[in-house]
Amino acid sequence: MGLSGFAGCIRSNSVEADGPAEELIQQGFAATDTDPPFETTIVVTEGTERSRVATLLKSELEDTGFFDISIAEYKWTTHLDLLTTAADENKNALFVVSWTGGWDPDDYVNMLFHSDSHPPNGLNVNQYADETVDEYIETGLEETVFDERVEIYRQLQERLVADAPVSFVRFGEVTHVWDADAVSGWQAYPLETGTYNAVYAPWADTFTKLEGSAELVGDLGSDISTTDPVSMNDTASSQATQLVYEGLTGIDFDGTVQPVLADEWKRLDTTRYRFSLREGVQFHNGEELTAAHVKGSFERYEGEPREADVFDWYGDSEIVDDYTIDIDCRREYGPFERRLFDVPIVPMAAIDGDLDLESTPIGTGPYRFVDYRAGDDCRLERFDEYWFEGSETVPATAPVETVRLEVITEPASRQGALEAGNIDVSYGVPSASLADLAADDAYGVDRHVGGGFDMLIYPLYREPFSSAAVRRGCNMLLPRERIVEGVYNGVGQPAYTPISPLLEAYADEELQERIADEYVRSP
Repeated sequence: MGLSGFAGCIRSNSVEADGPAEELIQQGFAATDTDPPFETTIVVTEGTERSRVATLLKSELEDTGFFDISIAEYKWTTHLDLLTTAADENKNALFVVSWTGGWDPDDYVNMLFHSDSHPPNGLNVNQYADETVDEYIETGLEETVFDERVEIYRQLQERLVADAPVSFVRFGEVTHVWDADAVSGWQAYPLETGTYNAVYAPWADTFTKLEGSAELVGDLGSDISTTDPVSMNDTASSQATQLVYEGLTGIDFDGTVQPVLADEWKRLDTTRYRFSLREGVQFHNGEELTAAHVKGSFERYEGEPREADVFDWYGDSEIVDDYTIDIDCRREYGPFERRLFDVPIVPMAAIDGDLDLESTPIGTGPYRFVDYRAGDDCRLERFDEYWFEGSETVPATAPVETVRLEVITEPASRQGALEAGNIDVSYGVPSASLADLAADDAYGVDRHVGGGFDMLIYPLYREPFSSAAVRRGCNMLLPRERIVEGVYNGVGQPAYTPISPLLEAYADEELQERIADEYVRSP
């Protein structure tokens, strides 16, 4: 269903609806017996670009005459608490937030829109429920034929935009800047959690070299909260340990699944897979990788904060021999090989409870964790017993000897540290500075569409936002192009659907344009 059926001017309690968006809002107000102007609040995190986004949204919505909007800014922890309790406490608020997905389309929809994903089990914070959406999500997870998965997620995205439980505003970019005189070979990994894969990831055919130093200094946008994978929920912790831990598979800079600790695998039937492990792989504590490590690493997730990373698909596993393991999925599972990238294999000492990964993170990666000073930095040191033996394109030994990651929370301070030569690379300089830095030969800049989007979340549990007509009308009014250009200085692109263009087959330009024309843009 499109928008061509709405035309003309409608007057509602002295507010004139002039155009398709306003007419939809007027219809929703009438259906919910709401008198304009309706007072509500847009809630954002303080000190971020989102406050400028909220100002633009306020202006556009108030110009209709149907809304009277205030803006409230909070620290991140308070903002998160308000967001996750909003529905239970019937808060009259809209939220501007960002979501970061991954390499599978399910990452962009399940936790946000499935009716079982209310907090604390997910982030369906406005208690959206639609049986058709649930069916698409569940069917998409269990479909293993690529073309059929693509079609399912395309239909799912159209359903979500038509119903508009949220408005998708902007797809973000990852933007990395480095000292071109000191650093060579650097490239931006499309997901922030994998920022420092660029240092040395032979399975992704990439490595970085330094001129005049053996230590690479980067930045982190916040403190590390944990170094144990079973409880890791923040970006900084993932970034700091990306070179420490490894899984059976990896996903390279182009989104292709690559062998890491598993050198090959095959599908035995619809739910069983056999993996062959690399022999001679050492953990940083001297243990040698075996199939028992794989089984134990999976099963230690049970009852932990990140339990769903494994037990959403894991049924059981059988150790065939020291270097062969059969993994049984509890159902057919489309993202299986990609999900293994997110499940690090850890030493038996951690599995048995003799080693606390919170204080001593140990994996099989090319760098071992040396120390961490809260609010200051963490330090990694090259692991000289790393399993990789070299190739035609990647050396057997990582050129960078040590990696130090400084905690620098403010984007301007990160740029200042880079320009002063205190750090070699940053993924968090202000967007307004990127064009100037790119034009300066002293710096290298790499920009790549990322796995995240900004959105406006509506309180579906309160009138008038219980009306899809109101939400669709608001969705049509959002100034996406002005937000990208005026707030983010051209970094990113307008978003109309949830799945990032990073996953091109699921969210190509043709799909984006068709859905935008059908449901968002005024005729």
